[in-house]
Amino acid sequence: MNKPIPTARLRHAGHAALEAHFLALDPEDRRLRFGTSVAASAIHEYVQGIDFERDGVFAVRDPRWRLVAVVHVATLGATAELGLSVLPGWRGAGNGNALLQRAVTWLRNRGILAVYVHCIAENAAMMRLARRNGMRIVYSGAETDAHLELDAPNPGSRMAEWIDDLRAAMQPAARAP
Repeated sequence: MNKPIPTARLRHAGHAALEAHFLALDPEDRRLRFGTSVAASAIHEYVQGIDFERDGVFAVRDPRWRLVAVVHVATLGATAELGLSVLPGWRGAGNGNALLQRAVTWLRNRGILAVYVHCIAENAAMMRLARRNGMRIVYSGAETDAHLELDAPNPGSRMAEWIDDLRAAMQPAARAP
């Protein structure tokens, strides 16, 4: 059995670490994450605009506490949008899957019962992750949406979130694959 990957929720103090994570992505990875080429100044504005109280931002950290994988869960009323990125060298180890599942549990427990990912169609890694997690994929030219209807919260989902929080507090770092 694989060891669970700790996924910590970031708060307001996470702005600098989050910005550093996005800036560590090479230009192609930034384009895949944001759907277009993104300058450092735009990343700064994006991170500063995140409402850490309303939205969920979860991350996997390395032993030096750098963010190596991140999901931003932007809540939009009764639905939410996910944006996910994993640094090279940390891909293929389940980090993206752990973050997607953490986001889904967090959303369920807040009564948000639909989530989607919007990305460019060539983002094969995101589409594989979406398929693996039962998301319905709709292609529309150069862009793609993946949708997932979520179950209502229950004691099991609340316990899973509590365990995830505890695991992140006790095991703050992951090892490179």
